[in-house]
Amino acid sequence: MKSTNKKILATLVLTFSFFELLAQGVPGGCNDADDCEAVPLDNWLMVLFATGLIFTTWYLHNKQKREAIA
Repeated sequence: MKSTNKKILATLVLTFSFFELLAQGVPGGCNDADDCEAVPLDNWLMVLFATGLIFTTWYLHNKQKREAIA
């Protein structure tokens, strides 16, 4: 059980450490430093990722429960 908790913790730390990802413009597309500001990723992308993670967890939990019963 402790091994599973460590895997889950490591996955969460690695996943949520990338919230500061920045989308970059076209390489070489700006010449002035004021025009080259980094653009953060859209917040809805994080919501989409979290929803997928929750759905995957729910699906795998139900699959494991069905196999245990059979």
